[in-house]
Amino acid sequence: MKLKQVYLTANDPGCLAEFYEGLGLKVRFADPGKWIQFVSDPAAFCVAGPTESAAEQLKDAVLVFDVDNLDAAMARAAAMGAQVGAVRDMASHGRTVKVRDPGGNVIQFYQAAG
Repeated sequence: MKLKQVYLTANDPGCLAEFYEGLGLKVRFADPGKWIQFVSDPAAFCVAGPTESAAEQLKDAVLVFDVDNLDAAMARAAAMGAQVGAVRDMASHGRTVKVRDPGGNVIQFYQAAG
């Protein structure tokens, strides 16, 4: 299933917008003062899961951001108030880390092997 739009809500959407812009992503206010929306190629956001219900898949969805330098992305996120988890090495696949953004949303950074 491909998502056409990705929205995030937060108590302080301005802070959340600054966080994601600081990571190099383009966002805009979908509804001023309430929601931010990622401005990107819709094909970049996908949801996959074992359940048949789209609602169930979206409930557990995690945004994964492919980064060139995982350590730099982690440091930048932490400096902007994110809680950064432990790096997980996935053998020949690459490295990944879960991050809780300032709004409490869990996202994941991924750096491919090589």
